[in-house]
Amino acid sequence: MNNFSVKKTFFVLIILLINFLILEIICYFIIKKIEPRYLNKFNLELNSENIKTKLIGEIYSKKLPYLRDQNQYNGLSYINLKNDRDFIFNEINNFSKDNKLNILIQGDSLGESLNLKNIYDKYSKLFKNKNIGVINSAVSSYAMIPHFYQLDILLNKFNLNPNIQITIYDQTDIGDDLYRYNIFLDNEHYEKYKFYDLKLMNSFSKKNLNSVKIILLAKNYFLREKNRFKHTYIETFKRILRRIYLKNFKNLPVALEPLVYGIDSIETSRLIKLMNDYIDLAFSNKNLQNLYFVVQPTTKHVEKLYFMDNRNILLSAIKNHKLKDKIKVINFFDQDKAFYNFREGDIFSHPTNTYYLEKFWPKIFSEVLLD
Repeated sequence: MNNFSVKKTFFVLIILLINFLILEIICYFIIKKIEPRYLNKFNLELNSENIKTKLIGEIYSKKLPYLRDQNQYNGLSYINLKNDRDFIFNEINNFSKDNKLNILIQGDSLGESLNLKNIYDKYSKLFKNKNIGVINSAVSSYAMIPHFYQLDILLNKFNLNPNIQITIYDQTDIGDDLYRYNIFLDNEHYEKYKFYDLKLMNSFSKKNLNSVKIILLAKNYFLREKNRFKHTYIETFKRILRRIYLKNFKNLPVALEPLVYGIDSIETSRLIKLMNDYIDLAFSNKNLQNLYFVVQPTTKHVEKLYFMDNRNILLSAIKNHKLKDKIKVINFFDQDKAFYNFREGDIFSHPTNTYYLEKFWPKIFSEVLLD
């Protein structure tokens, strides 16, 4: 009987050990799948932090999520950036009081395309010949909240005073401002979010069993998202489950979610207010003559598959603004399908280099300089 009990106990232990090893292996592969995305994010933030602290100070640093990616500006597709400041903004042609115009550009990856080598070379020569200063401050994945604080820095920290301002208002800005960058609107909100964001990152690096790492990752992710949206535990749980479902079963990133499902009236009002605040800040620069917003559709807008786009928010903000006559919209919607040229398989609908070179920037600059 004792011998049987020993064998039974040994068998149970072997089964438990095998299950534990299987669990560890599963957790290992889950971690390896998600870790690169988080590491890229944290490395970008870390590299940016040194430049931000040195050039714009601690207070302003907390208002910008990150700067341009140093790995992107390696002299292959994009130009080489010459100094630290260029990761905040770079000059296509120098600003000067003697220029006919000084143009400031804000945007995301659409705006950063002006720093592609062939496009940069074309327009740096053009604007030197025309005696027009152009500064590009576009940063990939920025939205209107980062644009607002970046503009504050450009106007009041670097004392830029453009005559013309071009702001590229991307379709993903709706989701990014509502669900990613909302934390930057309040310092206390940011600090609570950042506390768990750092704990989340540390969960990857701590020496633990993979199963323990997964528990820590899940815990810190949950608390980070709870603080991001200031929700209850139940609301946070529901939101996370929805996000997991949309990402893994619908292949829908958070930035595209509003384009598919729309937004409620409170979120709409919040975005219109943000746009109004941005316009007010832009015209706090007394030299500014005109503010141009650029709107570009995604592939599914062209195919009439998305529920909403950002034009209603933009136009609602403009129509009631006291300076609406100085605000213009450069609209890339409502063209024939053949006009557009998107990267194949790109869920965010980034245009091709050819589109930027032959259609996007020519249309923008022709409308700006024509006025």
